[in-house]
Parts: sequence; C-alpha cells; structure tokens
Amino acid sequence: MLSAELMRDRITSLERANDAVSKRKQHKKRRIQKQGVLTKRTGEDIIAQREADQQIAREECQGGERPGLSRQALARCTKCREPGHNSRTCKKDNVDTA
Repeated sequence: MLSAELMRDRITSLERANDAVSKRKQHKKRRIQKQGVLTKRTGEDIIAQREADQQIAREECQGGERPGLSRQALARCTKCREPGHNSRTCKKDNVDTA
C-alpha cells in the first residue's frame, strides 16, 4: 500500500516537471514564430552576412601586419634588450667576459 502511494507521488511530481518543460519549449517556439516567417532564401542571406562580418572582423584583427607575425612584441634579450636571442645566447655578454 505504501509503495503504491509513493509511486503515485513520484508520478505526479514527474508529470509536473514534464508540464513545466513543455511550457518552456512552447514559449520558445511562440517567440520564434512571432518574429515572422523565415524563408530559405532569407536564412541563407543571414548566414552569408554573418560569415562576411566574421571575415571582416578577422581581417581587421590582422590588418596592416605582415603575415606570420603576431601582434605580440618580439621577445628580447634581458641583458642587451635586442630581439632575436635570449640572455643565455647573448653575444654581447660572451664578448665582454672573454
């Protein structure tokens, strides 16, 4: 008897949860429908415009820079402050101590 009552309580709670999920899904569908009809051609135009905007954004990020170089400054030696090597391979340091 007790297990049947527990099962009924469990079933009613699951039904309430399912109703809540269904209402949320219906709300989303209604909101999309209120924005009007979206034809295949209009959808393709939106996608093409979005891709063009992304391409422009990528080009602006790279704009004016030489290919292959990042926007980050070149690493410099901590001893002589010249780019292209580090303090272990610094020739100025090696010449001074030799």
